[in-house]
Amino acid sequence: MKNLQFQSALRPVSLLVMLLSLTACVPSTPQWDSQFGETVRLTRSQQILHPEAGGDTPVNGIDGVSGRQTIDRYRNTFKEPPPPLNSFTIGVGH
Repeated sequence: MKNLQFQSALRPVSLLVMLLSLTACVPSTPQWDSQFGETVRLTRSQQILHPEAGGDTPVNGIDGVSGRQTIDRYRNTFKEPPPPLNSFTIGVGH
């Protein structure tokens, strides 16, 4: 009788061990591995296509005054961090 109880208790444990051993065969990062180095290849190809990029010509986008104000606001966040948000009001209201 005790041998039957031991076998019934051993069955779930052995099943768990078998399942855990199968997970060791599965690659953990297939999506990351397939795109590894893509950013470097893209940047290199863009530099080859446009070698004059990054020169002295002004960039279209933001003017100097707005850029300065943005940098100042960014630096002030380290002096005075914004007040913490109440997690119970996220998504309520606006």
